[in-house]
Amino acid sequence: MSNICLRCSKPVYAAEELLAGGNKWHKVCFKCNLCNKRLDSTNVNAHDNALWCKQCYGRKFGPKGYGFGGGAGALSMDVGEHLGNRDSAMTNKPSGVNA
Repeated sequence: MSNICLRCSKPVYAAEELLAGGNKWHKVCFKCNLCNKRLDSTNVNAHDNALWCKQCYGRKFGPKGYGFGGGAGALSMDVGEHLGNRDSAMTNKPSGVNA
């Protein structure tokens, strides 16, 4: 483990060091690489020798594409009818009605 801060490239002394990702950082350098938000041990993610807050880490390195990060509005009740599935555990039809 190096005693050089990866953000400012200056020596890190024991009284001012914070650890993340196997590296030492100054307290003032311990912030998100993207949004510069101050970090602590509960919201830090280290990746490629840089620090990220959880939100920016998810944006940059999380899953991409349609359906990711949509929240409750992205939930679907699709049971696969377009693939030929006609049976489903949930239905809005009353009991005893034949399809």
